[in-house]
Amino acid sequence: MSASRLVARLAADKLARRRGIAPFLTAGDGGLARTLACLRALDRAGAACVELGLPFSDPIADGPVLQAAADRALAAGTTFADVLAMLRTFRAGDSAHAGSTLPIAIMSYMNSLLVRGLERSARELCASGADAWLVADVPIEESAELSAAGASADLATIHFVSPTTDDERLALAAQRSQGFLYAIGRFGVTGASTDLDSSAQAFLARARAACGDLPLAVGFGIDSPDKVRAAVRHADLAIVGSALVERVHRAGPMDSDRAAAAERFVHELRSGLTP
Repeated sequence: MSASRLVARLAADKLARRRGIAPFLTAGDGGLARTLACLRALDRAGAACVELGLPFSDPIADGPVLQAAADRALAAGTTFADVLAMLRTFRAGDSAHAGSTLPIAIMSYMNSLLVRGLERSARELCASGADAWLVADVPIEESAELSAAGASADLATIHFVSPTTDDERLALAAQRSQGFLYAIGRFGVTGASTDLDSSAQAFLARARAACGDLPLAVGFGIDSPDKVRAAVRHADLAIVGSALVERVHRAGPMDSDRAAAAERFVHELRSGLTP
């Protein structure tokens, strides 16, 4: 039920006009036990879904905070197979924790998937509990193979749009996306603060119109309830990445400290979902 879990959850939220927070974590940053603890904390905090990044050595779309997180995860020896095992534990639960149905979208770069093969990667991700994938370095015009591999495994494919995306390309990206369309709220890489000013809001209004019934998510630089509030003027989801990763990294020494920091931050950000 992987793709349907994400699609159904976000469609129901949209129908009920519930806006949501979609946190980002780098798998293996601080070890996969920490990632698992943080995923459980984000579930408790009421995240709508989670974007889980596979660590990659050359993450060209990521700023310094997420690059450092990927470096830490790789230095800890995180592998694709390890991430799959962690996801299975998250879904199934253990003696101390119930299993979770929180939707998870895997953020990756193409090389990480091609090493195993796209179809195999999609099958294994879906079987382990992932619901969708986003691949940052695949333009919409070159995404047919990615989408086909996802569809064959019941893994939703999500595409990106940016302020420079014209209306025709916006419509194509929305048509080919499942679950949600990811709107990059500004130019550049992740991490720098975003001011969702009138020009950004105009772009998000265009993206909203292109989406129709498909939920719209906006990310890059969202780090406060006020920015969440600005993001969801037109979007259904506010994606929070670098700010969360940095808070978790700087929290206390125990995995429980890091998980508690993640839970508190998402609770804080959710206050921006109300008018």
